[in-house]
Amino acid sequence: MILTLLGVATLLAVIGVPLAVALGLAAMVALTVFLPHIPTEIVAQRMISSVDKFPLVAVPLFILAGELMNSGGITARLIALSKALVGWIKGGLALVNVATSVFFAGISGSSTADAAGIGRVLIPSMKKEGYDGGFAVAVTAASSTIGPILPPSIVMVIYSAMTNLSIGKLFLAGVVPGLLMGGVLMALVLVYAVRRNYPRAPWGGFRGLFTAFLKAIGPLGAPAIILFGVVGGYFGATEAGAIVVAYSIVLGLFYGELTWARMVRACRQTALNVGVILFAITAASIVGWTLAVGRVPQQLAGLISGAGDSQIAVFLVIIAVLLVMGLFLDGLAAMVIMVPVFIPITTALGADPLHFAMIVILCVMVGAVTPPVGILLLISCQVGGVPYRDAVRTIWPFVAAMMAVVLLVTFVPSLTTWLPEVAFR
Repeated sequence: MILTLLGVATLLAVIGVPLAVALGLAAMVALTVFLPHIPTEIVAQRMISSVDKFPLVAVPLFILAGELMNSGGITARLIALSKALVGWIKGGLALVNVATSVFFAGISGSSTADAAGIGRVLIPSMKKEGYDGGFAVAVTAASSTIGPILPPSIVMVIYSAMTNLSIGKLFLAGVVPGLLMGGVLMALVLVYAVRRNYPRAPWGGFRGLFTAFLKAIGPLGAPAIILFGVVGGYFGATEAGAIVVAYSIVLGLFYGELTWARMVRACRQTALNVGVILFAITAASIVGWTLAVGRVPQQLAGLISGAGDSQIAVFLVIIAVLLVMGLFLDGLAAMVIMVPVFIPITTALGADPLHFAMIVILCVMVGAVTPPVGILLLISCQVGGVPYRDAVRTIWPFVAAMMAVVLLVTFVPSLTTWLPEVAFR
């Protein structure tokens, strides 16, 4: 069954069928061939039930907040703060790219919003200052993966809806890995900057840094509100999304950069992005359900169990599976398909659910930049006007750096579990 499903999906994708449609059609073919006794009406029911979950209401709200921040001049203020902090170091503009992603991650929770918003501004600027176009795109794509790792995170909201894991604990579990990812990417950027002699901006002094901080203090308040409210139990992720949307509108109007036309454009872009995400979830859920009915999870569990009773060995096998799937599938789709398969295996081994969740989310983010289906790489190339082949040649060192973080988190569980344990003690 699985070979038929993958074969049909690959064939449809090669001839230009959108990936979500290809997955859904492949699942229907597999059901018709191998499980003809199952009524097709169940497919529609499963598609609806996969997105008929209240926590998913947070997804469009966080995406809208990110779009409003991009439209309301918030991104420019975060870039200015990043320039004041690290722009004076060699390769400063590339470091600014990473630092801005860290700041913006605490607002949007969306990697695609980060890649589009930050890339639209910084990639052309980096090219003007002599940075290689492929390098500029690779930095943007890799750094935008920090968005779903640091809270708030749309991927975490979806994971929480699938597994009923506490969204507050998930948010906190991502803080250390997210900052670690930013630090590792900055270190790699510095290596490139020294080797290629990339430029730096003049140091603006502490007065300039303080001025930039004051201008950005409004946007920096958003993640503080989210963490305080969600972790403190004052409101959930959905309410947090609504609060951040209102906060973004107030800030944009206060700064005088958010017009009615820009708000309409942000809502339109949000609708398009949400439609893509939810459609991908429904298509992936059908694939996962088809595999479950065909007892593929049990077969896969048997293969993974061959790795022994060691959590680390099983985690490494799971990481390998997710990375291979990430080469050909959207990471979110791979997560929706495979997490229900993996959860019983890791639970039987006594694995910490927060630790495993972060391993999965980190792998999903690696898949978002790996060719040929690396969506963040594609978006960054599009907004930066850089040929895809140029970015493909440069992205692999960044993938290796990200994998180093994945493995570090895998071998050191406390990187993900310590902060939630302290906060929820």
